[in-house]
Amino acid sequence: MAFIIDGTTGIATVDGSVSAPSQRGQDTNSGISYAADTIKFSTGGVERMAITNSGVTGTGIGDGKIVKTSYVSTATFTDSTSTSYVDITNLTVNHTPLSASNTLHIVAHIQCLVIKTGGYEGSIGLRILKDSTEISAIELRSKNYAYSSNSNSGVRDCVTGIVDAQVSAGGTSQITFKCQMKMISGALVSINPGNEGGGTDSDQSSITIFEIAP
Repeated sequence: MAFIIDGTTGIATVDGSVSAPSQRGQDTNSGISYAADTIKFSTGGVERMAITNSGVTGTGIGDGKIVKTSYVSTATFTDSTSTSYVDITNLTVNHTPLSASNTLHIVAHIQCLVIKTGGYEGSIGLRILKDSTEISAIELRSKNYAYSSNSNSGVRDCVTGIVDAQVSAGGTSQITFKCQMKMISGALVSINPGNEGGGTDSDQSSITIFEIAP
């Protein structure tokens, strides 16, 4: 394709390549080249940045920076019988990564009310699932149990469970993350209990996804 100047469609030139850009100065391997729905910037014959329909990528672009977040919080949820993991109502968030090479940092903050029985410590299990699969112990970096410290029977204790995990995006398709809980000991667990057991009306459980560029 020749270099074209058109009064209607503007200026057009060849696509070029990263090593031989179509728009450049005296340096023959540094400049701008094009591909389908893509503008590439290169220096020394190496692509440094690309602008595509999905966003901006490239060396030094967004290094270690949060490029996207997803968040959801939930209303009160109560359970007294589940010794196997069950979903915490509405504590599910969908996230579509901008880049397969990005890292997803997941933080679930769970405000719980635990009622104990006998002299046993009340406790629950918490975990995060990625597309219905539990995130592995290597990826799950925080303790996944919330403990109640008061040993008196029937005492209501508010405790906070924080589940923290980090995984690779691995693609650009939507991923569903959700938080689950199970009873380990005690009589009842209530999520977002308000002002019972020392909590406050502003207590709010949530799950947040932070997408971080490499």
